[in-house]
Parts: sequence; structure tokens; C-alpha cells
Amino acid sequence: MPYVTFLDSILGPIGLYEGLRSVRDDNFIDRMSYYYTNMFLLFFTVLVSTEDFVEPIHCWSPEEFTDSERYYTLQLCWISNTYRVPFSEPIPPQFEPRDNDEVTYYQWVPLILLLMAACFTIPRQVWKYCSQRSGIGIKKMLSLVDESVKDVPSVREKKINMIAEYIDCWCTNMKPFRSGLYSGIRERYGRFCSVGFGRHYGNYLVTLCVFVKFLYFGNAIAQLYFLNEFLGGKDFWIYGYEVIYKVILEHNWGQSSRFPKVTLCDFDLRQLENVQRWTLQCVLPVNMYNEKIFIFLWFWLSLVAFLSFCNLIYSLFLVVYPRQKTTFAKKYLKMENVYDKGNFLSRKMVRKFADTHLRQDGIFLLKLIAFNTNTVFVSKIINILWEKYRERVHEVGRTVENEFYEGRRTTIRYIPEPNYGHVTDGYESEV
Repeated sequence: MPYVTFLDSILGPIGLYEGLRSVRDDNFIDRMSYYYTNMFLLFFTVLVSTEDFVEPIHCWSPEEFTDSERYYTLQLCWISNTYRVPFSEPIPPQFEPRDNDEVTYYQWVPLILLLMAACFTIPRQVWKYCSQRSGIGIKKMLSLVDESVKDVPSVREKKINMIAEYIDCWCTNMKPFRSGLYSGIRERYGRFCSVGFGRHYGNYLVTLCVFVKFLYFGNAIAQLYFLNEFLGGKDFWIYGYEVIYKVILEHNWGQSSRFPKVTLCDFDLRQLENVQRWTLQCVLPVNMYNEKIFIFLWFWLSLVAFLSFCNLIYSLFLVVYPRQKTTFAKKYLKMENVYDKGNFLSRKMVRKFADTHLRQDGIFLLKLIAFNTNTVFVSKIINILWEKYRERVHEVGRTVENEFYEGRRTTIRYIPEPNYGHVTDGYESEV
């Protein structure tokens, strides 16, 4: 989306990465959420769920166990929750206290990573679905723009006129017509209330844009909270700070209680009529990967949340800033030498052109085009839109003037002069 092209530019070449698509209706910060984060999560899912990379668990079984019993024990301890007891502390003789230190997450890490990936795609799907209901095909328009840049000049001029005609028709037809449920109430609200959102107010796309950016930010914060609960509420919020502290001061991550490598497993083994309780010591090689994965996710989600917040604030500022529409239009009209800054009527007309004709959604579309092409291409489109708007205004002015004079002629009636008879020097003529 074009509202953070400035943030895209300061990120350098990475921010200008085109990826697989030739046209974009988003920016690098948005892609960090729904594209790059998903790539990381899917890679981590494959890593921790494939036994060729890592053995999930291995338990130290007694010598009297047969191979089948060892396999059974291994599978049972994997699907059951193991628990952690530091080597400096004795194993509690009662079984209940052991439940307080259970490690309950490692079996579900692949599913949790897939669920996180699905959640990160929700804002993008909301944008794609809702933007299709705006009355204009954004993807088709941007594809046509991309094709036009590569065409020969004669064909390019025809497509530029076609795109300008398309945008002008869309902006012109955004009339305050409503249908459906409570259409009369919504019509009166739109007429008398200056605060409204929707296609008829000319701010449907920009409102949707801000809402989607809020979803990106809220999703990143919710993911951090979710991971904290998933790991048993063990202060995952400060996990990254702990890692930084240990690396800087101790030059070693050390053993983390959140991702224990060695745990204990309790299970009952039935042999005929005898039921024996066993406690085995197990090692979790998968937690070595889980620890690195969740450290990376903590820093990555924190970065995504921060940038998404900046993205949201910047977009919201541009929406509520009243002069940004006029400033954008003036910038490109100056390039075509059709804007006279010293002419008051010209300034006023450009302001009305941006505020009442293009409005926020029209400016939004033009920014999308500028984001995917170049300034020369956009300046030509805006110049065509400007000329069409001027012709329409002058035509309306001539129509009103004609109706005004025609109305005056129909209201003036012919009044005949009074007939006082034939009088000569005050005497009646004699026959």
C-alpha cells in the first residue's frame, strides 16, 4: 500500500524487493508479516517435524527392557508430558508436585507454527476480499499500468488515456446513492454528518488500508502474548532481554528453564497382574532447535510489531492530514506546467479537484500507480484527470448561466404602451 513508501525507501534495497509479483498494493512492512514471516514459520515447521533433521526424544531405559519395551517407552514419553527437575534438587517423592514443572508444548510446536502462519495471512486476505468490493479492479488496473510502462509510446498513450478515463469514471460515479437496509437513515446521516466511512464518502480504500495495518500490528502483539501462554506463562515477554543479558555479560546462553534439554518421564508398565511405576531420564534434542526458533521469533515478532506500529501511525497521519490530497495533486500538476501557484482561482480549483473529485480514494489509487511506475506516468494521468475536471466544471458553469438567462426571459412579460388618443397641442382635433 502506498502510504508508507517513505518507510519503504529508508529500508534500502530490501524494501524495494519486488518478489514474485510485478505490481504491488502493499509495502515491505506488510510483506514482513504475511510473506517473510510465513516463510520462516513454514521452514521451522518442516525442521522440527522431520526426524531426519532431529530425533525428538531419547530416553535412558533400564537394561532389562526389551527392544519393544524401549520403543513403547520412547513413544509414551513423547506423547506424555515430561517434567523438569534441576540436578541440584532431589526428585519429589510425591507425583503431584512434579506436575508443576511439566513441559507441555514440545509435541505441539509444528501445529502451533502452522497456526501462527495462518494468522499472519488473515490481514492480507481481509484486504484482498474487501478491496474487491470498492467498485474498481485494483489488481487489473495495476497490471495494465505495468504493461503500459513496457509498451511503445503510441500504445502507452492510449493506455494512459484508458486508465485516466477509468479512474475519472470511478471518481465521478461515487454518488451519495445508497440501497439496502436502512438506506434512508444512512442517506440522511451522510448528508448531515461530516464523519463517515465508505465508498460514498470517497474514503473506503484508505479506511480499509488503515484497518488492515491495525490488524498487522494487533496480530504481531497477539502472537507474542499467545507464545507466552503456549510456553506456560513463563514470561516470554522478557525472553529476548534475558538472552541479550546473558550473551553480553556471561557470553553464553546457558540452560533455559523454558526449553529444558533433560527431563524426567513417569509412566506405568503393566506386566501380567503387576503394574510398575517407572521414572526415566530423557533428553529432548528437539528443544535445542525449539530454543533457537523461539529466540528468533521473539526478536522477529518484536521487530514486526514495532514497524507495523510505525506503519499504522504514518498511514493514519496521512489519512487525517487535510492538505495531503491537495499537495499530492499540486506536485504532479506542476510537472505538467498546468498549475499557477500565484493564481488564487487556480489554487482554489486544484483544492476542489483534489477534495471533491478525486477525494481520498482517488489519491490512494494514484499513489498506488506512482508506487508501481514513475512520476512521469502519474503526472500524465493526473493531467488528463485535471483537464476532464476543468471541462466538466466549465460545462456546468455554462449550463447554469444559460438556465439563468433563459429563466429571466421567461419571467419578463411584454407590457403594451397606454393609448391616450390623438391629442394635438392639448385640443381635440375636429373633423
